[in-house]
Amino acid sequence: MWKFVFHLDEIVIVKFYLFLSVMFMMMVTLIILINRVAPEFLGLSVIGLILLKFALMYLIRKKLNFEAVPGYKFHFIIPYFVLTTLLTYYAIKLINHDKKQ
Repeated sequence: MWKFVFHLDEIVIVKFYLFLSVMFMMMVTLIILINRVAPEFLGLSVIGLILLKFALMYLIRKKLNFEAVPGYKFHFIIPYFVLTTLLTYYAIKLINHDKKQ
C-alpha cells in the first residue's frame, strides 16, 4: 500500500517507525526509573532525554538515507513532535503526582 499509494519505500518507513516506537518505550522506561531513583531531577532528565532523542533521530535519519523518501519531513518531524509531546505529558503527570503526595 505504501509503495502503490504514496510511492514510498516501505522498508525504510517501517524501520523508522519501529525505531521510533522502541525509542519511545525506552524513554518512558527511563522516566519511570528516574522518577523512582531521583524524582527531584525528573524535569531536567526529560529535557536531557529529549535532546538525546533528537540526536538519535538525526543519526538514524542519515543512516537510513531518509532524504530519498518523498515528503520525508512529514515522516520525520510530525512523529518526533507527537512522541515528544506524549513523553512530556507523561513526565508532567508524574511530577504533579509527586507534588500531591
